Amino acid sequence: MFERDAAKVRFPWVAFISQPIGHPEVKLIINPNKFQKLYQVWLLENCFRYETRVKDFS
Repeated sequence: MFERDAAKVRFPWVAFISQPIGHPEVKLIINPNKFQKLYQVWLLENCFRYETRVKDFS
């Protein structure tokens, strides 16, 4: 088993700071905790899409 600290994902500071301000289609998320949760969901969705694309080509 691995340590609990090794499984932690670091906060995505670059993505948090790079959010578009005043964009009509993208909502600005000011709460860092909410942003991190949504960012993790976004990463998982992208990984899933990537895996399904790779399986389709195999």
